[in-house]
Amino acid sequence: MKILIIAVPRSGSTTLTIAMGNSLKLTIIGEPFNEAIHKNVNYQDSVVKNNVIVKSLIDINVPDVITFYKEYSKLFDKTIILSRKNIKELSESYAFQNWTNVGKLREWQSKYKYSQIGDVDKWVDWMINTKNNLEILSNELNIEIDWYEDLYCGDEEKIVTFLNKHEIAVDIPKFSDCLNPKHRLRQLNTTII
Repeated sequence: MKILIIAVPRSGSTTLTIAMGNSLKLTIIGEPFNEAIHKNVNYQDSVVKNNVIVKSLIDINVPDVITFYKEYSKLFDKTIILSRKNIKELSESYAFQNWTNVGKLREWQSKYKYSQIGDVDKWVDWMINTKNNLEILSNELNIEIDWYEDLYCGDEEKIVTFLNKHEIAVDIPKFSDCLNPKHRLRQLNTTII
C-alpha cells in the first residue's frame, strides 16, 4: 500500500501520518520536498516504494504546485488531503512555531502554550493562500478534504467515518487514542481561581 497525505502546515498531518504508518506497518516518509529539512531536494525523483506513507505540505518550492501534486499523487494508491477550518488558530500555531524556532533546530512537534509574541496577521494571508491551493488541488483531484477539527475532536465516530471513507482498516480504539485531543501540541492556558 502507498498512501500520500498532502496538508497545510499545522493541521495534524505529522500525527496522522505516524498513527497511520504505525497502524498499517508502513514506512513513514515526512516532507520529502521540504528544503528546510532536506538538502538537495530532488523533485524529479518519482520512485515511491511499496508499503509507504508519505506526508508532504502543499507549500513546496515548485513553479506549479497543483500540477506537481496531480502528477505525484498518481504514484500512490490513496491520497488524503488534510486542512484546518479555523484559520485563526492555524495561523497562530504556524506563527508561534516560526517565532519560537528562529535560529534553532525546528521542533515543530513539541507541546507548547500559545502566547502572541509577534504579528499573526502577516501569516493569515499566507495561510489563506496556502489553504486555497489545497482546495484547488482537492477539486482537481476530486478528493474531499479531511479536516483537523473532525479528526482531533475526540469523536470516535468521526474517525471511523474518515477510516471508512479511505478504506483503511486499523485497530480503531488504538488509532483514535493517537488522535485524542489530550495529545494536541497546543496546550490550553488555564487559570486557577
